[in-house]
Amino acid sequence: MSVSSNGVLLEVRDLKTYFYRRGRFGVIRREDYVPAVDGVSFHLREGETLGLVGESGYGDWNTQ
Repeated sequence: MSVSSNGVLLEVRDLKTYFYRRGRFGVIRREDYVPAVDGVSFHLREGETLGLVGESGYGDWNTQ
């Protein structure tokens, strides 16, 4: 594994992760996707550690 000149091992830009919830009547709409992570950027240098913590479980997003 190579290290860049400024010591960065990993760089992530604009990370996005969405979860799908069931739409009504089987129709898929934009509002059926729930953002979990939206637009996160970070970098890790040698010797650093990163932890991403969130709610456990998915729950029932389909409240309609």
